[in-house]
Amino acid sequence: MKTRTSLVSNSSSTSFVITNNSDKELTIVDFAKENLHLIDDFLNRYNWHRSSHFNSDAMINSAVVRLKQDSDKYTFKSKQSKILTFGDEHGDTIGHVYDYMLRNGGQSKNFEWSFYEYNR
Repeated sequence: MKTRTSLVSNSSSTSFVITNNSDKELTIVDFAKENLHLIDDFLNRYNWHRSSHFNSDAMINSAVVRLKQDSDKYTFKSKQSKILTFGDEHGDTIGHVYDYMLRNGGQSKNFEWSFYEYNR
């Protein structure tokens, strides 16, 4: 059983299947840099989130922090798929943005992603 030690919030997260389609090892930092358009899309769609900590540098920095915290989890071998979870409860820019912006699936030069499940 989970015990809350802080204020109760309406936090949620979403899990996604993210695939590295390239022939080289890539990381969540590579994913963030390759998909910086997602921060602009997020701010245009959810203007209530306009804040100085929602920008490209914050996206990349939060990806760097996650990679440092768990390099195995956030490193993709060539042609590898992983299930990753993003949400506002993580308190970082990448969590907020990807929780909303990866839901419809998509692809970029080296990656593709799809919705896996909501975690409420």
